[in-house]
Amino acid sequence: MVYNNLLLLIFIPLAAGIINIILPRVIAKLSAVVSLCINFYLIYLVYLGDNAPFAFFDTLILSFSQMGFFSLIFIQLLSFIILFFSLKGVESSIEKMFFILYPLTVAFCNGVVLSNHVFSFLIFWGLSGLTLYLFGLLGKTKEAPKTAKKTFIIIGGSDALLIMGFVIIWLLKGTTSWSIFELKTALDNPASIIALTFLLIAAFAKAGGFPFHTWVPDFALDAPIESAAFLPASLDKLLGIYLLTLMVTILFEIGLLVNMIIISLGTLTVITAVMMAMNQHNGKKLLGYHAVSQVGYMIMGIGSGSALAFAGGLFHLVNHTIYKSDLFLTLGSVEKQTKTAELDNLGGLGKKMPITFVMALIGALSISGIPPFNGFFSKWMIYQGLIEKAALLQPVYQLWLLVCIILAVFGSALTLASFMKFLHAIYLGRRPKIYDDVKEAPINQWLATSALSLLCIGFGIFALRFPLSKIIFPAIESNGIIVPEFLGLYIPQLIVMLFLIGFIVGMGIYLFTKKVRYDEVYLGGSEPLEKFRVAGTEFYNEIRNMKPLKTIYDMAEKKYFDIYEMGSKSTFALSRVLQKGHPGQLQLYILYIIIGLLVFIALI
Repeated sequence: MVYNNLLLLIFIPLAAGIINIILPRVIAKLSAVVSLCINFYLIYLVYLGDNAPFAFFDTLILSFSQMGFFSLIFIQLLSFIILFFSLKGVESSIEKMFFILYPLTVAFCNGVVLSNHVFSFLIFWGLSGLTLYLFGLLGKTKEAPKTAKKTFIIIGGSDALLIMGFVIIWLLKGTTSWSIFELKTALDNPASIIALTFLLIAAFAKAGGFPFHTWVPDFALDAPIESAAFLPASLDKLLGIYLLTLMVTILFEIGLLVNMIIISLGTLTVITAVMMAMNQHNGKKLLGYHAVSQVGYMIMGIGSGSALAFAGGLFHLVNHTIYKSDLFLTLGSVEKQTKTAELDNLGGLGKKMPITFVMALIGALSISGIPPFNGFFSKWMIYQGLIEKAALLQPVYQLWLLVCIILAVFGSALTLASFMKFLHAIYLGRRPKIYDDVKEAPINQWLATSALSLLCIGFGIFALRFPLSKIIFPAIESNGIIVPEFLGLYIPQLIVMLFLIGFIVGMGIYLFTKKVRYDEVYLGGSEPLEKFRVAGTEFYNEIRNMKPLKTIYDMAEKKYFDIYEMGSKSTFALSRVLQKGHPGQLQLYILYIIIGLLVFIALI
């Protein structure tokens, strides 16, 4: 019997998820781990060249592509690390369902990136959205069902547009083929522009791009922390950006104006989400907004039309899935030990959870774009590619693009400020007495976050040697994009040496000159009560209350910028109007029928 490795990459985790329905919890965990280990071996075989396409009734369904392979590698890698974190710590009441949904989600995501046929792509895409909804239902907060519903409506609604977009493309091409790689369409008529818009909405909704991002922070807040790390922080980003790469390289002939519109949407995603993150007092929701903000950089790079920025956008996708998963999981460790993710209630846990603190620090430095961590190099590539593109444009476009670049850089600075708040509020400052007995996270949790942290460091220092040269550059070259020879004046090894020298000198000065005195704190002559403890979020309240920003934040808290909430209110308002027009009077309905017939006759 001949086995097809591409099919097995879907079938193995799919089978694991199905049999986990009847298996005991411990064996179900083992089943999920074994299925991912087998998938790693299959990926190795695919890399060696055993990647024959899979056809069904002479119709090509699955095929190998470098871009799909790029996504496939990181789907398995991130899934395995997050699964290892989840082996101990998932709430017992949801553990059974969690380990059923987990391998199923991996199977569906693999199906998306391996699909050659539009129908299989749409089926797997839709199924991945269904498991996202079911993961949302596992949340234990009061708002979890509402958030799962919101997620399902936004993702499901965009799926409908995705289907319509592909149908329009197929009709425009006038072909009998439904192969994704044979549907390249010129944007030379209104129908093709509508198709582009529909697919763009689907990609943005899945990845969490503005203005279809509002489900991400809510999902991060209400779903289990492992689910937030697994889907909106990792796999959904990979799928959404994978669709965007197909759009700009395979499905459409993109011009400069479309490039600029996509870049602008990416910039809006960066700046709006990071401003909202600055205002959050819940750690999970803060990370949720940053999961949105970072996708803006990917959108800017991939939609730019610059080869260097495109490579940087893909690299930033990889980096984001690594450091954002690290940040979610380290916060998950804290939440499991303290039973809260509210930043106002935390503090001083660095001494109690030193390994978790260090891993969170590495993730925070990475997402803030501090060299030599991985987040810096990918942002550097995006900025440099956009600047090089600006140099070739007309003055109007130059100004437009430079404004976008400046806003994106400002967003990166706000990210650093936001994570200073995050780290200080959780790990530094004064520790509440109720956390005096807190212990370090279990070994499976800190090993998982350590693996992610090492990737943050390794992908920063050895970016050119491995992730770029071995995975990302081959992926973009397969789409006819020429990789630039010059990637910028950045030598990470030199940066590491300079940092080490500065650290050693600083430690030497501290050790030989330290004069530290610890004094008791008094308030009105008495020791202050716990309620007077200064939390790590206090400074940022001043930003929240600044006059130019206060009105905007107030409107955001009232959901005025939430496309789901605004759509719901508009729908209900329209339904109330229609209800008034349908009071149940027979003569009125007869009048409606007559008017309808007259309109129909006039049209005919």
